[in-house]
Amino acid sequence: MRRRPWQLSLILGLSLLLWECKKDRPQASTPQCPGVDTMTITYQGYVADVMRQHCTSCHGGSNPSKGIALETYDQVKNAALSGKWYASMINGSMPPSGKLDDCTLAKLKRWMDTGYPQ
Repeated sequence: MRRRPWQLSLILGLSLLLWECKKDRPQASTPQCPGVDTMTITYQGYVADVMRQHCTSCHGGSNPSKGIALETYDQVKNAALSGKWYASMINGSMPPSGKLDDCTLAKLKRWMDTGYPQ
């Protein structure tokens, strides 16, 4: 099938437009976390401290908020497996004191993505 010059111009124009749109779109990336090993994230080495600092004051003790305890590895892993744990931190609803910084969120995501190492 023979293309007419205007068809080629149209195809070229649309291709350039799509290229420019893709080029300008921000790419998802892992934030730079200076001085922190973002490759090896373990529960004992990192996640437990985040839970103590931001979560267990409400989600600990004998009567944890909404029945969600986040004091042990198994409790945190089960909460993470449910999908709600990380989603609540990403959308900023938890912790109530304010959304966690991007580096902390990236490290928690890395912990989940690598199989919840203890």
